[in-house]
Amino acid sequence: MHGEGALFRAGELQIKEVEVQCYLFLLLGSTLFVDKSRDRIRPAVNLYLKKYHDVAGYAWGVGTLAYLYRQLGVASRAGGKGVCGYLTLLQAWIYEYFPDFRPNRVQQHSPADPRASLWVCSRLKGRDDAKERLVRYRSILDGMSADDVTWTPYGGHAGVEVMRSLYNGVIRFADVAEGYDPSRCLRQYGYRQAIPRPMMIPDDHFRPASAKDYNVTWFPGYDQFWTMWESNRWAFDAFFTPCERPSDVDEGFMDWYRAHSHPLITSPSVTRQIPRELVSCFTL
Repeated sequence: MHGEGALFRAGELQIKEVEVQCYLFLLLGSTLFVDKSRDRIRPAVNLYLKKYHDVAGYAWGVGTLAYLYRQLGVASRAGGKGVCGYLTLLQAWIYEYFPDFRPNRVQQHSPADPRASLWVCSRLKGRDDAKERLVRYRSILDGMSADDVTWTPYGGHAGVEVMRSLYNGVIRFADVAEGYDPSRCLRQYGYRQAIPRPMMIPDDHFRPASAKDYNVTWFPGYDQFWTMWESNRWAFDAFFTPCERPSDVDEGFMDWYRAHSHPLITSPSVTRQIPRELVSCFTL
């Protein structure tokens, strides 16, 4: 649906309820649930706006995260050429955990202000500059150690202060559903990272190299996990060990990690081809 066209049509009708619905439709579709169609918005957003008085009661953060998870999965395909979703959330997360990539902080920031407004971001100048930064950032990531990460930027008691973040199950927005398991990032909660248990398996999934054909389907019954979240959440104290240092992991975790992940982004053969003048720029 064409977002601005819908808003213009609503103004012609001069019906307050319709104007409010269309405004929220445009706002959500162009911020939280962005796709690659530029000025068009998925009609699924409108399903949650029919009773606009209930909008404030919806878990928009959960829906936003589910949609972003899906878009990150699509972007990871070999045929992916971009990423969408609420990228402000992704950027703010990067700034919180990786000091080497942080922009300048604002001079005055109140606890009541949005967390993302803590950072002052500037636009890159020129395509060549962006390419050089990409090479430099990849090198920084490959050279990182555990001491280069801020593991608990929100404090060591996030699980107590935000109980719902311990939920374990499926999160959803409209037809987009993704698994959610906080035990895969225990150090963010102040616990030693253990080898994660196997991930939840969707009922049907097709993840080819082509991003266009990416599809994941969960059985509708998984929604009951969220409605009964208190019965579907981790009790970390009963299963895991608190950290002595923020980067602590259980014995064997790093071997598991190396076997299941890609510890390096840049291939050694590519690194050897980097111009010498760029190598000197690899520190921020």
